[in-house]
Amino acid sequence: MNIGEKIKMARIAKGYTQEELGNLIGVQKSAVAKYENGRVVNIKRSVLAKISKVLEIAPVELVSDIEERPVEAANKLADLFLGIEIKETDAEVRAMLEEFYTLSDAKKEQVREYVHFLAGRD
Repeated sequence: MNIGEKIKMARIAKGYTQEELGNLIGVQKSAVAKYENGRVVNIKRSVLAKISKVLEIAPVELVSDIEERPVEAANKLADLFLGIEIKETDAEVRAMLEEFYTLSDAKKEQVREYVHFLAGRD
């Protein structure tokens, strides 16, 4: 079941119309319709968080097909929880994150300090 189908089922279970859900999450009825029928593939993280809250569904239930595509599901969840929207073309960023998590705690701290230095957040 895709994310749009999950949104639609949860919306109906809660007794909301598309317009009501749109009002609750701050989007137009047409946006909800697009989410539900799959015309919007990459729903913004902030919108997903609102949908999750209003429909009382854990974000993991909305965005994942854990059993069918566990790696893709894990990547989507990581993006959601980290608050970033990594495009599929940003494979280099994802690869760097994967490498980062293989480092020792001391090396991770060095990387953090260097990134803060480069970003001007000494």
